[in-house]
Amino acid sequence: MKFKKEEVCMNKIKMILLTGFVFVLSSSLQAQYIIEQLEYQIPINYELVSEDMDFEDAADEARFFLQLSESKLKDAAQREYGEIEMIASTIYIDGDNFTVESTSPEEGKTTVIFNHNKGLMYYVLWSQEKIFVVLEADMTDIQKDAEAAMQKMMAQLSPEMQEQARMAMKTEKGNQQSAKQITETGRKMVKYGQKCTEYLLEDEQEIMVIWASDDSMGLALKAKSMSDKLAEIFPSMDEEEQDEWEFVSGKIPIEVRTFRLDVMAGANMEIQAITRISKTTPPAEKFILPAEAVGFERSSFKEMMKQMQEMMQGMDEE
Repeated sequence: MKFKKEEVCMNKIKMILLTGFVFVLSSSLQAQYIIEQLEYQIPINYELVSEDMDFEDAADEARFFLQLSESKLKDAAQREYGEIEMIASTIYIDGDNFTVESTSPEEGKTTVIFNHNKGLMYYVLWSQEKIFVVLEADMTDIQKDAEAAMQKMMAQLSPEMQEQARMAMKTEKGNQQSAKQITETGRKMVKYGQKCTEYLLEDEQEIMVIWASDDSMGLALKAKSMSDKLAEIFPSMDEEEQDEWEFVSGKIPIEVRTFRLDVMAGANMEIQAITRISKTTPPAEKFILPAEAVGFERSSFKEMMKQMQEMMQGMDEE
């Protein structure tokens, strides 16, 4: 089972917007961290369900699989579907400098480097030997383009339809903010070396389990600062839903499990895990363009956005 390609593309765009803009204008939180993460999906193998077991509803089914160990889910999935593909990332933070090194089956090795002193960001696609150079002005243009596109779309509607659209967006936003209910289950477990407490979140679309640890390193404060700055800079680019950091405010979401039922793709478990956190100063060379990439072809941020949009359009046609 693979990540949906369009989700990978959109997550990459979101990550680039976040890393670039938040740190251009960002805080005086001069913290240093090295963070390692994994993201992957495990397709559900229903051989794990005994023949005499009946689920009351979809929520009951989700809770059953969410409580199973990762090794049991993985072993069953690999027997039925083959190897599970993972996206591994290492994040380096040094004050206002930020770098993400990732490897994935879809893109191979990628590197995002934000250097605050130079006021620019590099997005390196190693397999294509290509570098996208991102400037602060590029981000401003994207916000203006997004607002112009929304205004153009609204202008094509009748006054009655415009009012209905505004009301619908307002209602949807309110529903998204109140839909999920979080409950501390009382279960505790050590996850990736961190003492964690389990939280359960449910809404009509999905059920999520968050294993969160206490934050003694100030990472949650840094994450909130980043999120707040993004909301200030891009007020029209609200998240479709709250993220796990907001649900467990003041804590670190070490592992997040999300169970989804998809009519076409079947059931799957999406897992995001922070496997290691070090509060230490990263090597200075992590925030400059690697020497082996200096000669790569260079393009602008707008060209990168165009390429990603074409990629997503191509996937829609498949």
